[in-house]
Amino acid sequence: MGKRKIEKYTFPYWITYQIAKAIHNLIYREFYVINRPQKKQEKPSIITPNHQNALMDAMAVLFAKNEPLVFLARSDIFKQKAVASILYFLKILPVYRIRDGFDSLKNNQETFDHTVRVLSNKRGLVILPEGNHYGAKRLRPLKKGFARIAFMTEINGDEKVDLQIVPTAIDYTAYDTFFSRLTVVFGEPFPLKPYMEAYKNNSQKALNNITQQLRKSLEEHIIHIESEKYYEACLLASAVYTENKHSGNNTEAQKARFYSQRDAANALNKAAIADSNDFNQLVESAELLGQKTQGLPHEILGKKPSAMSIVGALLSFILVPLAIPGTIIYGALWYWPIVFVNKKIKDVQFRTSFRYVLYIVQFFLLLLGIFIYLFSAHPPKTALIVFIMTILSGVLSLKIWRLVYWYYLKAKWFIKSVKKPELLKARNIVIEKVESFIGEG
Repeated sequence: MGKRKIEKYTFPYWITYQIAKAIHNLIYREFYVINRPQKKQEKPSIITPNHQNALMDAMAVLFAKNEPLVFLARSDIFKQKAVASILYFLKILPVYRIRDGFDSLKNNQETFDHTVRVLSNKRGLVILPEGNHYGAKRLRPLKKGFARIAFMTEINGDEKVDLQIVPTAIDYTAYDTFFSRLTVVFGEPFPLKPYMEAYKNNSQKALNNITQQLRKSLEEHIIHIESEKYYEACLLASAVYTENKHSGNNTEAQKARFYSQRDAANALNKAAIADSNDFNQLVESAELLGQKTQGLPHEILGKKPSAMSIVGALLSFILVPLAIPGTIIYGALWYWPIVFVNKKIKDVQFRTSFRYVLYIVQFFLLLLGIFIYLFSAHPPKTALIVFIMTILSGVLSLKIWRLVYWYYLKAKWFIKSVKKPELLKARNIVIEKVESFIGEG
């Protein structure tokens, strides 16, 4: 396909997209998209998400948008022709920076030409304005690169592109588990046109203004915890408060939960500055709860422990026999990348990304081999049925084991709360203090 047809939606890309999407959605326990733009109402747009979790951020936006998108990445990863060909196939274009050599900047003209064509064909463009990833619920300073590219794209399109900037928030309850809840929130797009005249008169000022506008828009949709010192305590407190207040497994419930945690985090940011006795008591309780319940997700700590979790754990084991066929076929393929990557990769945010790539490659090769064998050894109808059942058995086994383990964690929380009543007391103090800080505005 190459970069000259990067906006085209080819059959090989479609196959790759579907496999990658299926595995991506299996990695997360829950995946929510809030305010997904309506395709028919969209104008050419640059999507600008925060960047917490390496490759998985790009995948989150790609599958939340549910359509092919074109990404921009630093040029040094395109040096090898074979790698560059793969990146172009995946719809990734290079951006050249001064650090790549002053002479290389002229190559950006070709990238701008491609972006104009991409946007003219109503394909979204994705730029991560924080630059690099950082695993924390915190919005970091934004680079101006997205703004430069936006202005140059509009100029190269004779100012007829009518480019929109779409602030986008990505949030994970955890970065490195199969039990994370992933949420992608699309903010209200804002147009580039009002800044064009200012850019012609004073480009630096226009770049600053639009970067500030994007930051302001992102702040409306991001859970931002400012304190470095009390980060873990504030993260746990905001999550526990939110999970206690909101329940439900649909998009509307998650929307309420997400913005509730955003408001809780903002209230805790103010409380951390004030450093009152109430805040210190919250920190002490949150740290106690965190230390004594290590390994338990915040989503579980936020719910009041119940003896029914023991029943749920026992009942979930009834489903285990249904998971055995898929476990035999796929179990080792799910497990070995976890052991291998955790041993080799120190950056937690890169772990899921590396495992994800390994999963795509090995499951594609495995399923291709099964497909070839079945259709060469059996009648087409039989082969198709067995092939579909093979895939479904793998999906079912993963979901059953995840359910079993989730109920095990809930049961573990109940047992801990019975053995150590001080944990429930600490949880209640956390919820009470967060509620009071929110009330103080």
